[in-house]
Amino acid sequence: MGSQAVAHEVEHHAPPPNVDADQVTRELIATTTGASGRFKAWTWGLGILSVVGIVALVLKFIDQGDDSTKWGYVAALVSFLLSVTGGAPMVAMAPVMAKANWVRPITRIAALFSFAGVATVIMLIPLVAILPPLVTEGARRRTVWYMAPDYSPHFWTTLSLVLLLITGIALFYSAALPDFASMRDHSTGWRQRLGKRLARGWVGTDVQWRTLRMRIGMFGSFYFLILVFVNFLVSTDFGQSMVPGWRDAIFPMYHTVSGFQAGVAGVVIALYFSRKYMKLEKYIHLDAFWSLGRLLFALTLLWIYFFYSSFIVFWYGRSENDIATLDLMIKGPMIYAFFAGMILLWFVPWWILIWNKVRRGTAMMVVGSFVILIGLLIDRIRTFVPAWSVPGDQIHQKWLKVIPETVWPDIFDILIMAGGISLVAFIVMMMTRVIPVLSVWQVQEFNLLAKPIRYIKGHATLVAKPD
Repeated sequence: MGSQAVAHEVEHHAPPPNVDADQVTRELIATTTGASGRFKAWTWGLGILSVVGIVALVLKFIDQGDDSTKWGYVAALVSFLLSVTGGAPMVAMAPVMAKANWVRPITRIAALFSFAGVATVIMLIPLVAILPPLVTEGARRRTVWYMAPDYSPHFWTTLSLVLLLITGIALFYSAALPDFASMRDHSTGWRQRLGKRLARGWVGTDVQWRTLRMRIGMFGSFYFLILVFVNFLVSTDFGQSMVPGWRDAIFPMYHTVSGFQAGVAGVVIALYFSRKYMKLEKYIHLDAFWSLGRLLFALTLLWIYFFYSSFIVFWYGRSENDIATLDLMIKGPMIYAFFAGMILLWFVPWWILIWNKVRRGTAMMVVGSFVILIGLLIDRIRTFVPAWSVPGDQIHQKWLKVIPETVWPDIFDILIMAGGISLVAFIVMMMTRVIPVLSVWQVQEFNLLAKPIRYIKGHATLVAKPD
């Protein structure tokens, strides 16, 4: 099997030469033990907020379960969590399929977000229960489920989200088999027993490695297809179908692309804190942030492209449906959320990420990622809260004739949103106590394929391409 050397200019982003494989394994597995006091304080705080959020969700369902107009913020939260937890694992798949070497040390962090999809499923349960039926007194509301059984949006949305969760975990497990074997051989206590059970006799034969790569490709492809399908169902069943006359063929793709943007932003934040507080600077190089910055910048530009492609149809269409949709989503009760989302989700990240020095660093990259996540949450509120504020007796109209007033969050909504976001962070942090936050075998592969060299007057990384 031949190899091809490729050099690209970097600034001390290369791995250290002659890295001992056993030392790398021991150091990365050691990150699962010895949690600092700060880590424990954060997990306790996030765990308490998660429990409070779930309790608030149950109490809200008991108190307001029969009024769908009160559930807009929960719908926005479900969409937001789907975007972050669903989009992040794509970072572990798409660059790997493109054979990008820089992504190898960070695929594990991205894959851990799959487990946080549990939070999305939990928050979805009451929404499915109170979603208006397809047919009411003989009148069928406008949805993609034309002539379908009444339970179609409830059943298929739930099933697709559960399948996304299962596929994401399968993708994680397929890539983690060699690391479970490393835990079996280098850990102690319950981690060693867990590694032995989950390694399934892994010893690293050629057949096992070929099977592992085949499974990663297979589950990665399935994950992408299911993720697009889930975004389509959530954006239509919990968004467009709740507003009479709202017809937008671009909105599901807009929802999906903004989810990819949020997923990359979430990975950047997790990568930064893992690198800083777990002392992983020699394994997580600046080149990873540089590459993620370019990807995040491209997705930020894609966001404005899809938003404008959708907006221009309504702006120039000027039918009764188009005017009512603009009044509800843009100019009406959520006009301030629209401007805030536009600024935080597009303009500010664009202005931050456009500079090369920002993308080559870490601090401003994290600031830009936090801004994107805040902007996305506001944009999801701008989209789903007005949609769910439409009264049930108006949902069968041809278009919305009376624009509802602005719906502000109550104490339940605030606690649920804080709890849902905390649950995602809590799950990801706890998973780093179970398995190394960096994939041991992919870090080893990265070190074998790359080495630092002098290139003209600067430094570069020489990357081998074995296949």
